[in-house]
Amino acid sequence: MTQASTCLHANIACLNEHELIRKYRCAGCDAVMMCACDEAFGRRFLAHQLEEGVELLSQKRLSVTHGFQSAVCNRCRGLPLQPAPAAAIYGRSSKIKRFYWRELFFRETERFGDWEEGNPEALEAEAKAERQRIQREVLEEIKTLHQTAPLYDMREPSQADVLTRYKVEVQSFHPTYAENAERGAVVVLEGEIVSPEAFVAKQYELQGWTAMALESVPLHALFSVMMWLLIEHPSDERNRMAGFGSRSAFENGIPAEMIWIQLPEDFGTPAYGRRRKEAIDEHIDFFLKPDGFAQRGHLLELFDYWRGASGRLRQYLWAHRDADVDRARKLIELLPPEKIVTILRYLVADYWNHYLGWPDLLLWRGEDYLFVEVKSSSDRLSADQMRWIADNHEQLKLPFGVVKLHRPSRQIP
Repeated sequence: MTQASTCLHANIACLNEHELIRKYRCAGCDAVMMCACDEAFGRRFLAHQLEEGVELLSQKRLSVTHGFQSAVCNRCRGLPLQPAPAAAIYGRSSKIKRFYWRELFFRETERFGDWEEGNPEALEAEAKAERQRIQREVLEEIKTLHQTAPLYDMREPSQADVLTRYKVEVQSFHPTYAENAERGAVVVLEGEIVSPEAFVAKQYELQGWTAMALESVPLHALFSVMMWLLIEHPSDERNRMAGFGSRSAFENGIPAEMIWIQLPEDFGTPAYGRRRKEAIDEHIDFFLKPDGFAQRGHLLELFDYWRGASGRLRQYLWAHRDADVDRARKLIELLPPEKIVTILRYLVADYWNHYLGWPDLLLWRGEDYLFVEVKSSSDRLSADQMRWIADNHEQLKLPFGVVKLHRPSRQIP
């Protein structure tokens, strides 16, 4: 008998909690399997996901060697479920949708599948209405489930906890809010309705600062231009050809041409940062002068030289717009060169976990600069923003503050 056939699989770990049909690897014999509780759903709806799994940290694809086995997952073993919250994106910002994304998908898909089988002649509009009804119904059921017998602990650090822990300065403004204004343009400034970010930028400009809209995309562009040669280098044994549709074509409403790029299988994961440490250090050496320090002029020369060649990676990371690339170059003009290097190291170490959450504005006045997150009235910091604040305090160490806008009813007398 082989070791795998005699192993009791007592020590099992999930490869990737973010897969719908989860795979588990036995530490004793390296067998890869799935839990029998997922078998009926998996064979009916996700048969294409049953042959292999993707390890979360390394992004390695591992073949399933032992199919479905009984009592593999934590629930079947009577163990607490480990939360694997999804990212807070549009349409999935609530904690219920983030923490119970898998349960929602399973119930919605199964019920809609049953309905489709019973209504083979249904019109598209009928099917759409039924799917929406099922989604609402399932969401209410999951909410009730969490109130009565929660599967996950959804407690997360509060905004106040994060701001206090990391000693973030919060400045308040009390503008006039426009009534019945469109989303994203709610504050009155000199008789015009503007965004909260535009209002805050104006207040700082009155104090002698210059402001630039920031958020995350210019950082994506900075990373793409300065790191494309490392990411796409053919010497990386885990590089593979990956194709995707042109982002520019998509935005212009024209048929998307395919763009092909050499992309590491584990790109964006912590495993990539560890695996490629020597190559990353060697690449960063391009930025340094003989004295061991980066110089702004040299960084700008490299940026201009690599701008065109980085086009594929910029397209892949949705950092393809010229305006965003221009803002990325502005970052090099404004920030100390050693901070540019720090930012690039931070991103390449764990790109998919580090590329979101960056502040709304960059301000500068002389040699001083400040990153600012703007929050309007009842807006709260997102999970990505709170993570960035923690990372900034511990790793990036960029000057940072929060500006809070208050509605008149909340103004301090």
